[in-house]
Amino acid sequence: MAYIQSYKAQPYQFVSGKWRKDDARKSKTNYLIFWSDCKPWIEALIYLSEKRSKSSTLRSNAYDLKAYADWLEDNNITWLHFPIRQAERCLERFRGHLIRSSNGTSAVPSRRMNAVVNFYKWAQKRGYIDKQIKMWGEQEISVTYFNKTGFQRTLTVSTTDLRISHRKANISKLEDGLLPLSGEDRDTLLTYLNEHKSESNTVLHAMFVIGFFTGSRIGSIRTMKIENLKRAIPDKIDPNIMLVAAGPGTGVNTKYDVRGFIRFLKPVYDFILDYAETNITRLKRQAKAHKDNKSLLFLTKDGQRYSEGSINTAMSELRRSLIRDGYTQFHDLKFHQSRATCGTELAREFMKQSDNDAINNVRDWLMHKNEATTWKYVKFLQNSKTARKANKAFIRYFLGPNFS
Repeated sequence: MAYIQSYKAQPYQFVSGKWRKDDARKSKTNYLIFWSDCKPWIEALIYLSEKRSKSSTLRSNAYDLKAYADWLEDNNITWLHFPIRQAERCLERFRGHLIRSSNGTSAVPSRRMNAVVNFYKWAQKRGYIDKQIKMWGEQEISVTYFNKTGFQRTLTVSTTDLRISHRKANISKLEDGLLPLSGEDRDTLLTYLNEHKSESNTVLHAMFVIGFFTGSRIGSIRTMKIENLKRAIPDKIDPNIMLVAAGPGTGVNTKYDVRGFIRFLKPVYDFILDYAETNITRLKRQAKAHKDNKSLLFLTKDGQRYSEGSINTAMSELRRSLIRDGYTQFHDLKFHQSRATCGTELAREFMKQSDNDAINNVRDWLMHKNEATTWKYVKFLQNSKTARKANKAFIRYFLGPNFS
């Protein structure tokens, strides 16, 4: 099978006739794909190194190409196999494989096919593939989206006939396609983490407390430092809320570099500050950390910063433990559901006053860049409430007194 390796790429700049490290730019994680004979897939290496995507997207692209490389080797096909007969071409056959192996609801086949096609577009543009070779046919489709003010719009875009349609599950979802947890499941999860003592569970418990009760993204949580907490200021309107500055210049990462404040209810703030200063697990990890990382709120067992990969590993282990102990409702648990849960509960409370209050307050609390994202929470609750009423009426009418 093919395999993949990652490495850190430090940006350089040419200054006064010499190459020097560009300290103003962050190092980037790049990926190498190797065939089973240990030879690198050079074209994929160059493609991934040139991509200007966020780290999670680049990682996803790399593993999609690695899966394609596995399939090519399993079928003894070269990635440049484009005979005249369309059904025998490598991309057409790979598309068929993805469709056959799909369960019909997963978005992976669609994403994987898109990643591979984008690689081929780049390769042909760079001259690695003869421009006379016909790899696919072009077609146009209509895409529905919501604009910044929450109104639905339709856009016509060009795509290929290799596209794999993905029909989303018939369930309303929120940010990043996730559902919130119920209040009961939220409390069950926090109790489980608190009672099943381990270093990993201690850290995840504190992370989930922040996620569930502030709505912070994991990117903000894993970059938060003790000094960020200690610089918190009380909210002028409600002193029971502590405001922790986040965004550019604070050290706390935010999506789209939105600048603002993470809102901590005072009991949550006190709990997290106590964790930072007195928790044995954290202090043991702090002792191993490099001086630049010692004040980070969350550290791995080796005293390192938490990366996306280390968070994913911890979450995978947690899901296995939960299922093993009978909590099967968490079989697909994602950390980001803590944010969806917080936003839903906020919207529910603010909507008791008015929908406009809900939009403004949830947007500020979750630091949304666009109101269209906030509208999803309001519409989710509106649709849920309407659906419950309709379902009750349907049950009364359809089942009658026999099942009342």
